[in-house]
Amino acid sequence: MKILLSAIPFDNGKSGISVYIREVVKALEQQGHELTLIVEDDGAKEFSRFDLIRIKKRRALFSMLYSLFILPFRINWKKFDFCIMLAANRRVFCHYPIFTIAVVHDLSQYHVPVKYDKFRMFYIKRVLPYYVRKAQNIVAISNSTRNDLIKYWHIPEEKISVVYNGFTPPESVETEKKKQILYISRIEHPGKNHLNLLKAFELLPENLKKEYTLVMPGASWNGAETVFEYAKNSPCKEQFQFTGFVDFAKLPELYAQSSLYIFPSHFEGFGLSLLEAMHAGIPCACSNNSSLGELGQGAAELFSPESPEEICEAIKKILSDSNYQQELSAKGRVRAACFSWQNTANGLMDIYQKRSASIFGVPFFIGTMDEALSQLDCMVKEKRARHVAFINAHCLNIAYKNKEYKQILNDCAVVFADGIGAKIGAKMLGYKVEENVNGTDMFPLLADKPYRIYLFGGAPGVAATALENAKKLNGKAEFVGCADGFFKEKSEEQIFAELSELKADILLVAMGVPKQEEWINSRLDRLNGCVAIGVGGLLDFVSQRIPRAPMWMRKLNIEWCFRLYCEPKRLFKRYIIGNPLFIGRVFLSKLWRNK
Repeated sequence: MKILLSAIPFDNGKSGISVYIREVVKALEQQGHELTLIVEDDGAKEFSRFDLIRIKKRRALFSMLYSLFILPFRINWKKFDFCIMLAANRRVFCHYPIFTIAVVHDLSQYHVPVKYDKFRMFYIKRVLPYYVRKAQNIVAISNSTRNDLIKYWHIPEEKISVVYNGFTPPESVETEKKKQILYISRIEHPGKNHLNLLKAFELLPENLKKEYTLVMPGASWNGAETVFEYAKNSPCKEQFQFTGFVDFAKLPELYAQSSLYIFPSHFEGFGLSLLEAMHAGIPCACSNNSSLGELGQGAAELFSPESPEEICEAIKKILSDSNYQQELSAKGRVRAACFSWQNTANGLMDIYQKRSASIFGVPFFIGTMDEALSQLDCMVKEKRARHVAFINAHCLNIAYKNKEYKQILNDCAVVFADGIGAKIGAKMLGYKVEENVNGTDMFPLLADKPYRIYLFGGAPGVAATALENAKKLNGKAEFVGCADGFFKEKSEEQIFAELSELKADILLVAMGVPKQEEWINSRLDRLNGCVAIGVGGLLDFVSQRIPRAPMWMRKLNIEWCFRLYCEPKRLFKRYIIGNPLFIGRVFLSKLWRNK
């Protein structure tokens, strides 16, 4: 894949976001993708091995505005398959001409209101949400961030994917254990909560205060002077060590030397160092909020970061009980083993490969026909009964009112977008449907695959005629049987028996919506590993009972006009009334989701 990655801001490689950028880029590189990176001056050297779109490092205001309104027009978007904004809670574009995944790390500003000045808070609360919402998919790096995106930025729930961060396991180091408590974080007040940690240390029993040292590596950020001033005047000042920024290569030794890792931050989008410490086998304690509570639940001692007393009790509980230390150490190793940067890269790639839009709460695939066929091929090879559906404006109008049908569509293995209506509706909601993946165009492509296909549906005689015509295509597929949709020629039991005996890979069900989806859904466990696809009027076209529109009409996406011309009485309500109704409903849903 040719992927465009926005690697700004890189923070000179000294923040959690810079670690995320560095490691995701490395993981995607190892997978063999062709990467082009957008970088400022501070990232150019780090990523010099890639094709770069370099922009000058500017002051925050100019950098934000440049990224928003100028940079998108400097890019030759046609060169790339898709784009990933690796830090969309910091920099975004005003528009996204190709499928774009916007990664949001956290909305800590809503939890730590004094973190930034008024201008940045305006940018974060008013500008970013509007432009992040335009991206085709938003990735949250934790469920905590996902919930914040819904609550504060009003991002539609169906547009958000959770892809957890990975972490780079520190190497095992043999070194002497020291009586030290470790907290790795930039020195930022009040967000990183060093002050409450210092106060908690002061509350420890005298023997622990004399025995242990509190080590706090990290670069100085906003408010650091407040932390340093408090530490300097503390009665425990001799036990506090601020070592400054520590390179990743030196972290293994720090972890190996420590008796306890503590993470008291008021809010974290993820918390990489917590997983690093768990992997190193150190018993951990952390805040019970945000992603820290999510990661630490069941594997670390949790406390309220607002309470120095609770932090103190957590430290005391761990340091005073060797058995509890061993228990936390074991549980931490198990938890850390669930996370890796390759898993993160795989999660991002999976979003692109299975990219979807959602209208009225119905998610559907928006990629190409080739990608749709690839998904079907994987399902066939799995030999599991799966339900595949197509939706158009008419189907979505039904789903708008019919909750049972909507739920069936949500339960499908995949739903494909068929027709100009779904494409227009998706575009109104900020999605781009790349290709009209409809059953009629897909049929001859399936016929050229080595599948065993069974045709089911239509009036008596229609499926049989369709079967004969399908065999004349001379593709690689075997068309092994057929039955009408009124059970005049064969009973249900006979159909199920034939599917088993003939070892069909794909069952095409042409009963019309929502009847065909309801039928498949209620009988999926009897389909003997078939991939069952609801195909509407497909067999009428294959049997030539109803002609297809000329190619020029199909290319102009006005095939519906030809169908209306052929069957005006049956289709008048669907197209003349249904299509404007659909557009109106989409417009209203867009207004509601943006409130």
